[in-house]
Amino acid sequence: MIEKNNFLKKAFRRYYYENINKIYAPQRLSEREIGYLTFYPEKMIRHITLKNEGELKALLIHEAPKSVYYSTAYYDDPSAPINARIWKGADLVFDIDLDHLPFKETNMIFIYICNNCNSIFTNLDNKKCSSCGSEKISTISIPTKEGLEYAKDEIIRLMNILIEDFGISKDKIKIYFSGKRGYHLTVENSFYEDSDQHFRLELSDYLTLNGFKLLTTTILNRNIPINELSQIFPLPYEKGWIGRISKSFFENVIGIKLESPNDAYLRTLLQKYFSTVPYKELKLSLEKIIDEIKIRIDVNVTTDIHRIFRMPETLHGETGLLKKRISNIDHFYPLVDAIAFSQEPIKVYVSYAPKFELNEQIFGPYKKEEVLLPEMAAIFLICMGLAKPLEFP
Repeated sequence: MIEKNNFLKKAFRRYYYENINKIYAPQRLSEREIGYLTFYPEKMIRHITLKNEGELKALLIHEAPKSVYYSTAYYDDPSAPINARIWKGADLVFDIDLDHLPFKETNMIFIYICNNCNSIFTNLDNKKCSSCGSEKISTISIPTKEGLEYAKDEIIRLMNILIEDFGISKDKIKIYFSGKRGYHLTVENSFYEDSDQHFRLELSDYLTLNGFKLLTTTILNRNIPINELSQIFPLPYEKGWIGRISKSFFENVIGIKLESPNDAYLRTLLQKYFSTVPYKELKLSLEKIIDEIKIRIDVNVTTDIHRIFRMPETLHGETGLLKKRISNIDHFYPLVDAIAFSQEPIKVYVSYAPKFELNEQIFGPYKKEEVLLPEMAAIFLICMGLAKPLEFP
């Protein structure tokens, strides 16, 4: 068998060489720290400064890295140690990943590999390998088309809230497919650029509804009579989260379509509902709504003002897919539009692969067999450690 890392590095270098004109540098490149991950030995190289896009392209072709990153922050000297740099500001960045969204069986396929005996299995019983009993288990998660659409809906909701509640112009928002299980959103050149870590934590709390108690402490006060409660309960047309929660309550709990009902009609519905439903049931309904509509961002990403982020239009070392800029999210399909490699057939040995989809083609399942696959599918499995190359393309 051909050595995996040698195969992937050659494939990644060829991709960058043939597609180098598609690579573009982030704005203010010379003020950002650049880092990259090597294939073998796997090592993170950081604190690099690049002056221009030409230097970035030369690095990609020469090094053929497994993954490439840039800092979301701007510095006077990005190559200096972090504690010696002058921080000049940072983009607002958000990461929505299927790992952070409510679990659905149709969203991801999980595969488990025993690091002791290399057994591969799809069910993890008692957190131990069913063959040797070892607890040293690695988990591989493969996103499905349904799962990536689910995550896409979440990033759209995030974008809308940033526009509606924070006044961020849509033209300052950039959305990317991460190259693996989710989406990134960045806000550049905005008046939030110089916001500190404390503000970014408050922003994260707002988006995730962390500590949101207005409805459960004020609206749901047991001492408020039903008549008064129906008059102070928020209506769907109010701004921000209060209006969104109210809208969901009327549509999903009371069960009416909100077209153009007047306030008096809505208040009557509330009084009728509150007079027949126990306090505990009302509280549970509202808590469920809050949990369902909050935005599940990775808070660590947003609050880290020194974060390095995967660079747009570069290859993800764990999938062979691109971190892809999205121009029209309603018509973006990650398992089609983020494909980097060709249909050229390559022979691989597949240890195990479930049925999966790439570029509107269905592959698998495979188990301990030699298979001739398109380069894009072969590299996808090789990157995840599920297959080994038997030939170069």
